[in-house]
Amino acid sequence: MKFFEGANKIFFVGIAGIGMSALARFFKAKGFEVLGTDSTESALCLELQAEGINVKIGHGEVPKDVDLLIYSEAVPQDNIELERARDLEIPTLTYFEALGKVAESFHLVAIAGTHGKSTTTSMLGLILTAAGFDPTVIVGTKVKEFGNKNIRVGESDLILVEACEYRRNFLHLKPDLLGILNVEMDHLDYFKSYEDYEKAFQQFADQSREVVWPEDVSEYEGELTVPGEHNLLNAAMAANLARKLQVPEQIIASALKEFSGVWRRFEYCGTSCGALVYDDYAHHPTEIMATLQAAREKHPEARIVAVFQPHQYSRTAALFDDFAESFEDADEVIIADIYEARDTDEDKAAVSAEKLADAIPEAQHISGMEKIAHYLLDTLNEGDMVLVMGAGNITNLIPMILDEGGVGGV
Repeated sequence: MKFFEGANKIFFVGIAGIGMSALARFFKAKGFEVLGTDSTESALCLELQAEGINVKIGHGEVPKDVDLLIYSEAVPQDNIELERARDLEIPTLTYFEALGKVAESFHLVAIAGTHGKSTTTSMLGLILTAAGFDPTVIVGTKVKEFGNKNIRVGESDLILVEACEYRRNFLHLKPDLLGILNVEMDHLDYFKSYEDYEKAFQQFADQSREVVWPEDVSEYEGELTVPGEHNLLNAAMAANLARKLQVPEQIIASALKEFSGVWRRFEYCGTSCGALVYDDYAHHPTEIMATLQAAREKHPEARIVAVFQPHQYSRTAALFDDFAESFEDADEVIIADIYEARDTDEDKAAVSAEKLADAIPEAQHISGMEKIAHYLLDTLNEGDMVLVMGAGNITNLIPMILDEGGVGGV
C-alpha cells in the first residue's frame, strides 16, 4: 500500500462507525498502530477495545506523533480533533478517501446499489473464501463467518468492498469488477433528483473496468436458506460476479446454500411473550416491502407487528407516499419517532411520525423506546412476530422486550 508507506500511527475520528471500525481493524491487522475516538460508547467500541485498539469516548487531543488521521463524514469540520490535526499538519482523509487509497494496491471488486449491498457483499465474500481466493472483504454489517466482524483480512491481492453512493463517495474507488444491484432514489439530503442519482452510478460504472448491471442478471435458481425474492436477486448478482472470477458452479451453489444471513438483515433475535423477534436495517420503502414479504413467506400464519423507525426527516418527506404503501404485509404497525440525521429545520417542518402513522392502515405512533417496549409486552401473544426495522437506534428496543434469557428487559 504505497500511499501508507512511512505511516505508523493512524488516528480514527468516529472509529465505531460500521465502515470506520472495519478500516481500523484492517490497518491493525496490517501492523499499524491504531487508536481513535467516538462520541458515544457502543458495542463496536467495546469490541475494538477488546481487540487491543485504544478507543476513547469523547473528542479531545490528537497525539503529536500521529502520522495520519482518518475521519467519518458524520464528523463536523469544526471537530476539535480535525482542527488539531490541521494545526499539527497531520494529513487527513475521509473514510472513503482512505478506502480508495487502500484499494489501489488490490484487484478491486465492488458492490453498489440502493438496496442489498451488505447482503450481496457478504454472499460473494463467502463464495470467494470457499473457492480459496483468500480475499479481504470490507462490508457494512457483521458476518458470522468472519468472526461476527465487518471485515475479513486476507493475504491475497483481491479485495471486495461495499461501495456507498452517498455524496458520490464510491467515486473514490476504481473497481476492476463492479456489480450494481439496483438504482432507486435515496439519500435525498444530497441528491436532488433521480437523474442526478442515476448519473452518479453511471459515473462509477464509467471508471470501472467491467460492470454487471441489474438487467444482466436473472433470478438465482439455486437453494437458499434466507427467505425473500430480494435475496434471490442478491444471490444472482453474487453468483454472476463469482462466475466472472472463474469460481466453479458447485462452490457457488454450496456457499449460497449455507449462507444464513447477516447482522440486522432479517436477523432472528429470540422471543418476546412467545412472539418471534426479528431485527432488520430496512429504512427505504422498497426494503420494508421486501423484508415484510420475506417475513410473510417464512411465517405465513403469524400476526406480524412491524415496528418502524423512520430514518431522516428528508427521506420520510420525499418518499412519504411510498412509505405509506409499504406495510401491506404487516397486521399492525408502530411508527417510532423519526431518527434525525443531517436534517434541516425545513426538513423537520415538512413531516412527522404522527403524519406517517395516520397515512398507514392499522398504524399508530408511539413516542419513546420504553413506551413502545411496554406496549409490546402488554399486547404480544404466542404465534405473533415482531419485526423491528430502521437504520437508526431502533435496534436498542430489542433487548428491552426479549424474554428471559435475552440481554435486557423493561
